[in-house]
Amino acid sequence: MVRARRRLYVFSPLPPQRNGLADYLVEYLGLLAQDFEVLAVTQARHLLDSQQALTSLPITLISESQFLARQPDPAAQTLFNLGNNGDCVYMLDHLRAFPGAVIVHDVSLFYLHQLALQRAWANSLFGHWLAEEGHAIPGEFLHRDGALHSTPGMLYQECLMLRRVVGAGQGVMVHTRYAERRLRGAVHGLPLGAEQGRPLLRMPHFVLPPPALAVDRRAEVLAKFSVSPDAFLMLVPGFLTGNKMLYEVLAAFRQVQAQCPGSQLLLAGEERADEYPVSQRIAGWWPEGDRPEVSGYLEADELDVLLGRADLSFVLRYPTYGESSGILPRAALGGGQVLTVDIGAYPEFQSPQVRTVPVGSPCVPALVEGILRAYRMWQQDSPAARASRQADEALRQQALTPALLYPGLRDWLHESWRLTQPGEAVRSPTVGVAS
Repeated sequence: MVRARRRLYVFSPLPPQRNGLADYLVEYLGLLAQDFEVLAVTQARHLLDSQQALTSLPITLISESQFLARQPDPAAQTLFNLGNNGDCVYMLDHLRAFPGAVIVHDVSLFYLHQLALQRAWANSLFGHWLAEEGHAIPGEFLHRDGALHSTPGMLYQECLMLRRVVGAGQGVMVHTRYAERRLRGAVHGLPLGAEQGRPLLRMPHFVLPPPALAVDRRAEVLAKFSVSPDAFLMLVPGFLTGNKMLYEVLAAFRQVQAQCPGSQLLLAGEERADEYPVSQRIAGWWPEGDRPEVSGYLEADELDVLLGRADLSFVLRYPTYGESSGILPRAALGGGQVLTVDIGAYPEFQSPQVRTVPVGSPCVPALVEGILRAYRMWQQDSPAARASRQADEALRQQALTPALLYPGLRDWLHESWRLTQPGEAVRSPTVGVAS
């Protein structure tokens, strides 16, 4: 008799949403469908678009209302793909009502926390949450009804949100040692680890090898963004959000521009002016002449072309950390130099192309030094040397494909499920990255 696959409800942003969490999960949905009956749950307004975008996958897409109509479903498991992103706010109520395994992409959930407050999903609760955790609440932070009108520091925000997420989770997954340490600190006192009934998996973000594109397509992309063949190309990849340290990058570029003739700074992503008005800042600092450019939203292959062409990439995020992002190794795959922050800078990932800079007041001088160093290296570089670096990097990252990482995800889901079943004993600590 063939055993039926367990049903798995997956909550996540989904393509075609412009969201890195959607891009992440779609690489695992087909693999999950080999071991589970996968039902992906999305907001009703995204359902039709996601159904059209994911027709090739052997999964079923349903709306939140369809999910609720199926409850209770005691033979099914839930998985939440959660990050510091507005597209994830809708999951918070479901996570509390229907606990499941949780992938936490960014342990600094400041933005998610603030959106929850703004949408009034949790504002009236935070005074109670603080009281439950034993925190004294200064009167100036409270409305007459006890709801918070401003939060007492970002650390409370991070810890309170993580405690709620982890407390409702039957298993938790993070990407790096750094994220695990911050998570454990934020949820101190909550049982965490398979030996305590809540498995914790540390699994790195996957890296996909850049696609093989025709020479004409590469030339088309570079021409679209006015990248000169002879330019020293500096790149800020990804959505241009307020935590990408855009001010520091612009300030450093402004200082070195005259010393680096032939340099070009491209901010390769969609601008989010409500978080940081980067175009406005550029126009103010460069009223005329050669100035940094903002690309707007990029297709995946366009970003791959630019990462492969960049001589220096800035992978900077603070105060949220982004240590889980696949952008850092993807930037190194291109063979150019990479600057990232020394806080949450994905310490497991080691590459001779990657250097770190501090946050705070030393950041801009460190960026200036890093740009000048990379510029000098570029002046002495050759196509053969760059191709050699790309080959070495591809070899270094060959174990980071979704297919090779997936068994760890599958086993963590099975263990998270097993430990919720009546009569199942808690095992002794698991050896390895899952604990």
